[in-house]
Amino acid sequence: MEVIGSTEGYTFDDGSDHDDVTKIFVGGGRQGIHYIEFEYVKNGQLESGVHLGVRYRGFTETFEINHLNNEHLESVEGYYDYGSGYIQGLQFKTNFRVSELIGYDEGTKFSLSVKGKRIIGFHGYMKERKIISLGGYFSWIHPRKMEAKGSKGGNQWDDGTNNDGVTKIHVRGGVEGIQYIKFDYVRKSGQHINGSIHGLSGSGFTQTFEIDHLNNEHLVCVEGYYDDESGVIQALQFKTNIKTSELLGYKKGKKFSLVDKRKKIVGFHGYADKNLNSLGAYFTTVSPTKSECYGSSKGIYWDDGVFDFIRTVYVSSNVMNVRCIKFHYYNRAVVVRQHGWNSIVEEDGEKEFELDYPNKLITSVEGTMKSFSPSEIRISSLTFKTSKGRTSTTIGIASGTKFLLASKGCAVVGFYGRHDDRDLVAIGAYFSPLPPPTAEKLQAQGGNQGDSWDDGVFEGVRKLYVGQGKNCVAFLKVVYDSNTQVVIGEDHGNKTLFEVKEYELEYPSEYITAVDGCYNKVNGTEVEVITMLRIQTNKRTSIPVGCESNSSFVLKKEGYKIVGFHGKASNMINQLGVHIVPLTE
Repeated sequence: MEVIGSTEGYTFDDGSDHDDVTKIFVGGGRQGIHYIEFEYVKNGQLESGVHLGVRYRGFTETFEINHLNNEHLESVEGYYDYGSGYIQGLQFKTNFRVSELIGYDEGTKFSLSVKGKRIIGFHGYMKERKIISLGGYFSWIHPRKMEAKGSKGGNQWDDGTNNDGVTKIHVRGGVEGIQYIKFDYVRKSGQHINGSIHGLSGSGFTQTFEIDHLNNEHLVCVEGYYDDESGVIQALQFKTNIKTSELLGYKKGKKFSLVDKRKKIVGFHGYADKNLNSLGAYFTTVSPTKSECYGSSKGIYWDDGVFDFIRTVYVSSNVMNVRCIKFHYYNRAVVVRQHGWNSIVEEDGEKEFELDYPNKLITSVEGTMKSFSPSEIRISSLTFKTSKGRTSTTIGIASGTKFLLASKGCAVVGFYGRHDDRDLVAIGAYFSPLPPPTAEKLQAQGGNQGDSWDDGVFEGVRKLYVGQGKNCVAFLKVVYDSNTQVVIGEDHGNKTLFEVKEYELEYPSEYITAVDGCYNKVNGTEVEVITMLRIQTNKRTSIPVGCESNSSFVLKKEGYKIVGFHGKASNMINQLGVHIVPLTE
């Protein structure tokens, strides 16, 4: 992009062969910006640009860009004074955050930006040791293409990357595997696109999976199975930042996964003929959202930016207000940021709030701000809440006007605000969508005989049918919930002449927290089977089915709920295990 400002000076040019901008140093005074330096990264190595100007007395600011966290510089805004011929102020915007204005908002406003591109270098002009113009080099922001999983039989297809997200998925399956797949998208302009069918339709089943992009839901992962012998995708399962679909198809062949940490899927590609032969995806960074900043508009502006997660928060307060706040963030290493009073001291009532990542993430911050005079506002209290429903003690004195930092389905990944030389006077937060809960498979308990079975992972359990045989549990069938749809699991074991107990849960408010039982050898054989089962929910405990025996077990993990069952069965239930996910609010 051509320079904005005067060209009556000598040029500087950092070039356009960098990967990203990583750090910006700016110095200035009343006459304008008189010093600037850019730091870049190229092939993983840091490089310094030209040192421009001289550091006089005045202000000096540094703005860091975390390229390791997929942050990149998108635009530069500033002010140019045609009278003096100098740039007066600069402000930098990344895909995650915006810097404070460095300098003064005097003169004509200008902007260096190109939609869909990032800045990778700078050039411009200087005169009398001051910056008189600035231009940028831009590069396209390309979604990352993940190689298609499966075989390369059939015809190649590609939905492209000109999308903001996936809105609906149509899957047609049959006895040979997935017959066709179709994706509907939403463009960055908001236009809805009905995608093309990849494959052919035959006899079988058709299922759909909808994604509510209007409420910040997006597709983050696809898992599936493909058969090497037939070269056909056998099953697919889709995960968003909010929910997981049921397994569409049959669990046969090799398992594969399409996922990229902290990114969303915006397009698909692959191969298809009479069936779907392979599937790949395009990923792009999910930009965090920035909340309103509550409190005073005065004081020193600070912005911590965006991190993977927050490990610990320390807050120091007195009887009047919050004095200091310190965060232990994590981005491959612990990063400490502190704002307010120059040190946290015990006599000021310092409180610590530690989080157990990834099980606990800060999802909201409640606070109060108090006005001590028309021009003096301070943060008087803070309370932190997590994704597991845990709430910190209220730090400070809850007095004044209440405020809330929260975003539905999101976690806090960074903070910004203002402080003066004594206290915290304003605070805001960055939010990123909560990661989908990852299911954990607890080892099955019981005997080793029988055929293996696995119902898979769902959003929850709606109902169970448990049948008692002679001295054993002979039958099990589970009804699940997937995206508000009822999914009826397969029969395991054999129905008997004995009574089949039905346990219906008050879904979704009620969920299974544990299953306990017993197993033993029966009928004088060497075959071990489940002899008793009992279900425990967050509200009640069921009456046991079967008879207790010497070997007992409990399938449970504190802070988790059961969302699927697996095990072994013959004409009885030989073995039982569960799938669990962390509890969320």
